[in-house]
Amino acid sequence: PYVDKTLDDAEYVTCKALEEGYDVRHYGILIEDAVGEANFILAPDGISGNLIFRTLVLVAGGYGYGAAVLMDKVFVDSSRVGGHYTKAIMIASALAGKDPVVYGDVGQVHKP
Repeated sequence: PYVDKTLDDAEYVTCKALEEGYDVRHYGILIEDAVGEANFILAPDGISGNLIFRTLVLVAGGYGYGAAVLMDKVFVDSSRVGGHYTKAIMIASALAGKDPVVYGDVGQVHKP
């Protein structure tokens, strides 16, 4: 029942995003297809998202940007083992409506 509900929820989110004009696709459980075709993966919950992140980023060498936590204040959860926080800062800034200039490869951020 839980798996069926998450798949149904994903179909609903996909339909709503398509109605809003977003170019999205629901891959179901076929993450191997999503990795080859998509540039963004939305996990059904935090535990699944953490497992997906650890598999794709820490094991397979992919890129992690952090997880946008849905709350009133902007918060992007990032990995302690990721090395730097540049991408998480960029996402947090975009969510907050800011336009930072990111330079260097150590995550330095400068607001113009």
